[in-house]
Amino acid sequence: MNFIKKLDFKRIGLHCLYWIFFLWFYISGKSDDEGYFEYIFVYFFKIIAQATVGYGLIYFIIPQTLNKKRPLLFIFSALSWLYLIFALLMTLKYYYLEPKFPGFFDEWLGHKMTVPERLTSFKLIFREFSFITYPVIILGFISFNRKQQRLLKLEEEKKSMELKVLKNQLNPHFLFNTLNNLYTLTLKKDEKAPEIIAKLSEILDFVLYRCNEDYVSIEKEIALIENYIALEKLRYSDNRLAISFTKDIQESVKISPLIILTFIENAFKHGVINETEKATIALHLESTRNQILFTIENTKPQNELSNVSNKSRIGLENVRKQLDLLYPKKHELEIQETQTNYKVKLYLTL
Repeated sequence: MNFIKKLDFKRIGLHCLYWIFFLWFYISGKSDDEGYFEYIFVYFFKIIAQATVGYGLIYFIIPQTLNKKRPLLFIFSALSWLYLIFALLMTLKYYYLEPKFPGFFDEWLGHKMTVPERLTSFKLIFREFSFITYPVIILGFISFNRKQQRLLKLEEEKKSMELKVLKNQLNPHFLFNTLNNLYTLTLKKDEKAPEIIAKLSEILDFVLYRCNEDYVSIEKEIALIENYIALEKLRYSDNRLAISFTKDIQESVKISPLIILTFIENAFKHGVINETEKATIALHLESTRNQILFTIENTKPQNELSNVSNKSRIGLENVRKQLDLLYPKKHELEIQETQTNYKVKLYLTL
C-alpha cells in the first residue's frame, strides 16, 4: 500500500501517452493493404524494447556511471545494454514474430539472416540501434530538462535562504547601533531624542518591512541613508564631524537594500567615534541605466583606539557575500586604506 501511495500517477500517465504517441506514429505509416492488428502487435514489442533501453539508461546506467563521473564505464554499460536488448529483439523476431506474420517481414533487412548472422551484422546492428534509441534520446532530453529546472529551482531557493540569513545577521547589527545612539541621548535627556525617535521609526519601517525584497528603488535607499545620517549627526556637533552626501541620479534603478548602509556604518564606527579631532565623511552616489557607483571616504583617527578588530569586519564580509549572491560577476569593490584615510568604491552593473 505504501508503494502505491508513493507512485506519481500523473507522471506515469504522461509516460504512457508518450509511448502511445509513438505507437500511433508507427501505425500511421502503414500501407492500406496491411492490417492494423499485425502493426500494433509487432510495434508493441518494438516499443517495449525502446522503453526498456530508455528507462534502463535514464534510471540506472546514467546515475550509476555518468553522474559519478565514470564516462568509460557509461559507454561500455550503455552499449552493452543496447546490444542485449537488440539481441533479445532479434531472437523474438526470428522465433516468434516472423513465423506469426511472415508477410510483414518480407522486405525487412534481416529477413533471410539466421540469428547468429543478425547478431553480428554491423549494418543491421546500426539500423536497429538507431531505431531503438531515437525515442530514448527525446525522452532523455525531456528528463534532463526537468532535472535542470529542479536544480535551478533548488539553486534559487538556496540563494534566497542565504540572503535571508545574511540580512538577519545585518539587520540586528544595524538596529543595535541605532538603539545604542538613542540610549546615549536619552541618558543625557537631550531635546533631540524625539527627533531621533521619528527618524528611527522611518528606518525601522524600511528595515523590517520594505527591505524583505532582494531589490528596492534607489530613491528608497537614499531616504534610508539620509535618515541614518541625520540620526548620526544629532550625536555630534559641527566641531566633531563634517559630512557631505552628494547624489547624481540620472536613472531611477533598483538596488539591493542595506548594501550601502554597511559602509556608512563602518565610517561612523571607525572614523568618528574614536576620533579626538574633527572627523570627515564624504559620500557620493550616482546611477545610470547600466550602473550604480557609490563612494565613501572618511578620515582615520590617529590614536591607538583606531585599530579595527576582526570581529568588527563581520559587516563588510557580510556585504561581500551578498554582492556575490545578488551581483555575481557584476560588481567591483575597491577598498583603499592609507594612514589617514579610508576609501571605498562600489561599482554595480545592472
